[in-house]
Amino acid sequence: MCKRLFYLTCFVFCAGCVSPITHTQVDNLALNPSFEEDEVILNDPDWSHWWTWAWEDGVNSTVEIDGTESIDGARSLLIKPKGFENWYFIVANSPMPVEVGKGYTANFWAKAAEPRPLGVHFKATDNSDSWGYTDFQLTTEWAECSLTADALNAEVKLEFMCAGFEVPLWLDSVSVYEATPAD
Repeated sequence: MCKRLFYLTCFVFCAGCVSPITHTQVDNLALNPSFEEDEVILNDPDWSHWWTWAWEDGVNSTVEIDGTESIDGARSLLIKPKGFENWYFIVANSPMPVEVGKGYTANFWAKAAEPRPLGVHFKATDNSDSWGYTDFQLTTEWAECSLTADALNAEVKLEFMCAGFEVPLWLDSVSVYEATPAD
């Protein structure tokens, strides 16, 4: 019995030591990453945290907090885009202070009512530069998406180019953090 207790104690001790090493905590630069806090998103006059931008047909797009679909927490963002070009309706999170030249990873979960692409990139808050553009192919199942790129400006926004396909999509658990060599 004493030997079993010794082995159990050693196992618990080792598990406690390994956990902090394998599950490092990162600072998320994206505010309200799982849409759990109430905030104005559509036509936010402050253009901070989550907000939208629209052009041409994109002005008829909508976003709403959805309490029936989520991957993290109890809510997600349901986006109902309009417009021919993907940039006609953009959902963005900003501002995020970063260090120019360092790599940053954007990680998020998304799904759509039917398969469709979703373009995502980093962009300077003053719109002077954009980088890391990636097209993700969404399906009807939640999927984790990730992109990593070196920052070209010290204050950035993460933009989701939602139009181009008038197929609703959901967004949840968004994080932006400094990339590690393994990213």
